[in-house]
Amino acid sequence: MAFHAYLLLCADGSFYAGHTDDLEARMAQHQHGISGYTAKRRPVRLVWQQDFATRDEALSAELRIKRWSRAKKQALIDGDWDRLKILARNRQGSGVQPGGFDRLSPNGGGDNEVVVTQTPFALSLSKGVSATLDMTLSPAALTAMLDAAARTHPLEACGLLFGHGNHIALAQECTNVAPDPSHHFEIDPAGLIAAHRAARAGGPALIGYFHSHPNGLARPSATDSAQAAGDGRIWAIVAQGQVSLWRDAPSVFQALSYHVADG
Repeated sequence: MAFHAYLLLCADGSFYAGHTDDLEARMAQHQHGISGYTAKRRPVRLVWQQDFATRDEALSAELRIKRWSRAKKQALIDGDWDRLKILARNRQGSGVQPGGFDRLSPNGGGDNEVVVTQTPFALSLSKGVSATLDMTLSPAALTAMLDAAARTHPLEACGLLFGHGNHIALAQECTNVAPDPSHHFEIDPAGLIAAHRAARAGGPALIGYFHSHPNGLARPSATDSAQAAGDGRIWAIVAQGQVSLWRDAPSVFQALSYHVADG
């Protein structure tokens, strides 16, 4: 049996990455029945696919591609391997969607720049997308992220967030496999695969990711925006002993305020 990783071009111009063991049936689901990201973005078109010997290999490819910038996805579709290598080295990409925090320029500025006022456990926006107030973070998860950032400094720490609903119960550190971990992060695909396996077996749900900015601020960078998948997951960013939370919405990072409490 063959397994497939694939990329779809949606009607709104966004890309969707997935994997399956029956590509024809999955395409029919995306076009006519499956819920989720593509449901409101039909019609969709298959623009890239690759066969793999095992489901884990296909899933690993999907998870890696989801974190790529739009420019890297387009280079993959075009088969432009030279450009793909260049984008993999600089981790910036191009073609970042406008409309939100750090999506307008390499410096995160522009006419629609979002100004953030930060307190230890909450964020508010002076303009732009309003912050929501519905997240809770367990003391254990907060401590794990702060400890990981301190231990790996001056490299970027990274890991996975587990929980349910709007509560983050657990933060699990993973190996940063980025070529330049002092400025970028890439979560080890083995950790992602294990998390998805555990969730399918009834374990905790993977609801997001965390990483640190050793020499920066606790807010999304231009590189974060280039990597963002717009899949609605939670991003936690650790910097200067603080943690901020963001929702990776389709075209913006939405700031989330929170309080620390056990769920």
